[in-house]
Amino acid sequence: MLARTETPRLSRLAALLVPLLASACGAEASSTVPLLTAAGIPITMTPPGDVSLEVVTRSTAVRDPLPVVGTTVSFADLEGALGHAVSTATIPWADAHKDARPGGLQLVIDIVEAHVEFDAGRLKVTLTARATLRTRRDHDYIAQTQASCRDAGLTDPSHGATVVYACMTRLGRDLAGWLGGAPL
Repeated sequence: MLARTETPRLSRLAALLVPLLASACGAEASSTVPLLTAAGIPITMTPPGDVSLEVVTRSTAVRDPLPVVGTTVSFADLEGALGHAVSTATIPWADAHKDARPGGLQLVIDIVEAHVEFDAGRLKVTLTARATLRTRRDHDYIAQTQASCRDAGLTDPSHGATVVYACMTRLGRDLAGWLGGAPL
């Protein structure tokens, strides 16, 4: 049985040996890149009161943080970054239709597929989302669509947030175009 005074020495020894053993086995340290800050997205609060279009994002079928296949890097804040991209793209449509429904509208976006991989110096991104337009007050169904984007860039994965966000921006523009033809 070990004496109490020897336990801290063993803990310190273990703390020194674990990282050495991990590096000897080829394990690499992982890093998580927060999309919102790494892509330079300003974090703002929704103004109080009525908004003409509320954007709600969910990623129940997708891992967050999302791992980059072929690396130890992953991207976090998928929902927040996609919500910002779609909100920004749909502002003109929302302003033009602010009086279409009393209480406003809600656009629920479910991320149904997300894949990022790094191969031969190229970061490849694929996103697919289902968007459902509803009334905000009673959640009455209006319309639904699916949108996807693919993007790639010659960049290190740890600096790839702009590639991921560019894909999200394209997806947001596609949804804004779809809203232009949605029956209100």
